[in-house]
Amino acid sequence: MAEPTYIPVLPTGRSALTAYRDLAPAVRAAVAPLWTVPPPDPARPRRPLCELLATVAHHQGAGPAWWDAAGRETGCEASRETGREFGRETGGGTGGDDPPAVVSALRDVLPGTPLRPVTGVERPVWQQTACVEAALTCGDGRGMGIRVVPAPPGHGNLADRLQDLLARIGHLARSAPTGLPLDLLIDLDAVQGDHTFRLAEKRALDALARLGPLHPWRTVSVLAGSCPGTEGAPDGYGAPFAEAERYDWDLWHLAARSPDGRRLPLVHGDYAAAHPRGVRQPRVIPDGPSWGLLRLTGERTYLLGRVPARGADHHTAVRAMARELVATEDFDAAPDGEPKRWLRACAEGQGPRGAGGPEAWARAAHGQHLAYVVRRLRRWPPDDWAV
Repeated sequence: MAEPTYIPVLPTGRSALTAYRDLAPAVRAAVAPLWTVPPPDPARPRRPLCELLATVAHHQGAGPAWWDAAGRETGCEASRETGREFGRETGGGTGGDDPPAVVSALRDVLPGTPLRPVTGVERPVWQQTACVEAALTCGDGRGMGIRVVPAPPGHGNLADRLQDLLARIGHLARSAPTGLPLDLLIDLDAVQGDHTFRLAEKRALDALARLGPLHPWRTVSVLAGSCPGTEGAPDGYGAPFAEAERYDWDLWHLAARSPDGRRLPLVHGDYAAAHPRGVRQPRVIPDGPSWGLLRLTGERTYLLGRVPARGADHHTAVRAMARELVATEDFDAAPDGEPKRWLRACAEGQGPRGAGGPEAWARAAHGQHLAYVVRRLRRWPPDDWAV
């Protein structure tokens, strides 16, 4: 099975699933999502994990990807590396699913899909064991992912805890004839602002240096989210739209150029066109905010246009913002595809029909971002970088 060019963290919601499914086949073949189940929405009925996993697999198709249901797990331990309670932040322990429901999805549904299970050093032992057993049941070498949250250099004992987890996995997989392929997913969460970026750079390079040599990883990815999204949008948006630095793309350049990055099977990762908080915390406002974002990924920044999500004439503001984005050089440089066609049609249309809403805006933003990143990665490394 060919390994991916790009690993985006995507929520298991309809907008991200549809955006991935609608990618051009050549683009989709380069993308292997880390599908992350958000905590349950208190305003909506909870979908059983087995049903949700089957839906994700249907949209995923035959290509490789990962499945991480941390947002629905109970019994998670505190993450000593970051000082935050991983389970509580993702919903575990506060409305999460009991272990049997998580184990059932891994045991009964996942082996019939192309998805790889994900565990981590902070996950409870029952979850770690269930992931190994699910990966071994597949019997096709798809393996599993280990998702870690690195601390600043000199803090925590992540390397020791990862070694313990690797030893546990090795013991459980001792009967596998060729071992169990493992992917290392280094999660830096939100990276926005110069100060946060400098800290993230230190954490990423330290994690590559310390964790990379611990195992012959199949792939290693540094994941970071820099698109504000509606969950983490800044107060001021400027006029006619705001721009947010693509620190996730900057981190990829630094990691890939580092000595450890060049030695490891490093794959680019990010949180696509969304804020990481969207996959870590349940929705606070039952019907969502009264506004949304039209988003466009450019070479160096995200273009963010704030628009009303409701109101009798909200489509007028949406189309006006779409016209502003369509007039930019970043739009001209964006890959052709359904997201670009949708935004142009929105800008040129009349009346409320076709102006979309938060789900359509998120779908277009994710689809355009995924296609844009794949095209840039296929031109990697730049001509001025001698490998």
